[in-house]
Amino acid sequence: MGNAYPTSGNQKHRFGPSSAHNDEDEGADSDVSAALASLIEENVRLRALVVQLSDLVLKNVVAQK
Repeated sequence: MGNAYPTSGNQKHRFGPSSAHNDEDEGADSDVSAALASLIEENVRLRALVVQLSDLVLKNVVAQK
């Protein structure tokens, strides 16, 4: 069974590099950007764990048959 989700190495760079703006709202924008980046990274980690768990379940089901 193939991996339904991209690996974390491929996913991290999907959204491109973050760019800094010299606007007055940089603080709020950078906070939102940092929070979004953190959520994306956590999502990548959770997806990888789901794939690992699925592989373990499949291996154990096949081993029982």
